[in-house]
Amino acid sequence: MIRFLLALLVVFIPALGRAEAPAASPEISPGGIAFTLLRLPGNKDVVLTAAWPTGWAYREDVNQAAPIVGTRLILSGGAEGYPAGEVIETFADLKAEARLYLTAQDHVIGEIVTRKENVPAVVKIANAHLRAPTLDEGWFARIRDGVAQSMAEARARPSHAGFDAVRWAVFADQPLRSALSLDAPGVFGELTRKDVAAWHRETFTRRPEAVVVAGDIDAEAAGKAVDALLAGLPDNAPALSRQARADFTPRRILLHLPDAQVTSLAFIAPLPPTRLGGEVEDLILTGALGGEKGVLFDAVRTRLRASYGFAAGFSNYTRESRVLFVAGEVESGRLAEVEEVVRDAFAAFRKAGPGGDLAARKAPLRAQFAKMPDFVLDVARAELQSALDGFQPGRSLRLAAEFDAVTEESLRARLAGAFPGAGDFIVIAVSPDGNAMPNACVITTPEQAADCR
Repeated sequence: MIRFLLALLVVFIPALGRAEAPAASPEISPGGIAFTLLRLPGNKDVVLTAAWPTGWAYREDVNQAAPIVGTRLILSGGAEGYPAGEVIETFADLKAEARLYLTAQDHVIGEIVTRKENVPAVVKIANAHLRAPTLDEGWFARIRDGVAQSMAEARARPSHAGFDAVRWAVFADQPLRSALSLDAPGVFGELTRKDVAAWHRETFTRRPEAVVVAGDIDAEAAGKAVDALLAGLPDNAPALSRQARADFTPRRILLHLPDAQVTSLAFIAPLPPTRLGGEVEDLILTGALGGEKGVLFDAVRTRLRASYGFAAGFSNYTRESRVLFVAGEVESGRLAEVEEVVRDAFAAFRKAGPGGDLAARKAPLRAQFAKMPDFVLDVARAELQSALDGFQPGRSLRLAAEFDAVTEESLRARLAGAFPGAGDFIVIAVSPDGNAMPNACVITTPEQAADCR
């Protein structure tokens, strides 16, 4: 799964004059932990990254803010032998970075980046924070309140409210929707340190679903680092239940917000999960669809002589629930026109394909992925996501070849077999004009979208 790479590209100094080619191999640590080793001769940095499975977002009996606060608190709130806040300065002295974050609600990702000679010291510190975090009460309150404020500011934006409405339409009042939006009454105010501690105990074990070590490091040293990182954690794998119903029935919804300064329009429809392949084609197709030179931008500029354009891309609610989106800002008085133009342009695109010079479309993306082995964190992230999708070790080193294999025929097949039809979208508009979208389901709060049919 490579969808995070273009957004999360981290700039590291590349290894120059590499004498050996990068290579990938499946390995087993001395402690019995399976991992993928990406041998990257010449890189100064080493990355250890792991993915712990979680089903927290699907549960009704928990506070859904615990994971987002917990991922920020564990490394900041102290640990056995390490006062709260100290790790930030210590890692800086060691030229190291560490982070925890959620991905697609189904995994917690942990990453360590450091110089090869500092791996043992950095892993020891990270292990202490994973194994025995203090979860300092002062740091907990600071992080909780900061996240709550950020979410409140985001919800105040009309475009954010539109995507909240879509989540209500798709998932209604299921726990997953609450985990995605973090808008339940009291979700932050009622969150306690005990909630975060419970989430921590359920999440971090010696059995991540996938582990990747990348850099100029051999299998023996990498295996020792993996065991040291996971030492002392529970050896059991958590029992997970990830039950959620997604309703992508096409609907047209107008969220009427009288105070909105602009009108936004978005189209949302499901795509197959990345474990089934086709993501390279999706990158090319969404690039041809959106952007300044995309089909939609050209259609809006040509037919409506408008100065705005539409973005296109794909994202995930969960690893199994993946969506295509088309979104942009429009003039309130021309919302109905723009909706028709976008639908017509998408229908023509799906039928005819992107057109133009395919080699030129592939070249920028291929070049980025061909250089990926020079950027140790990016290639480790790509490898971890591919491992979670069930691909063979080393896929991150073969992504340029995947672009080489794309043809006009494979793009047309992807459009016909995986992309929605023009009438298969949930359409959501946010506007100060309650009459801007004729015959739509008009609502005044995002949660009312659950009743639009």
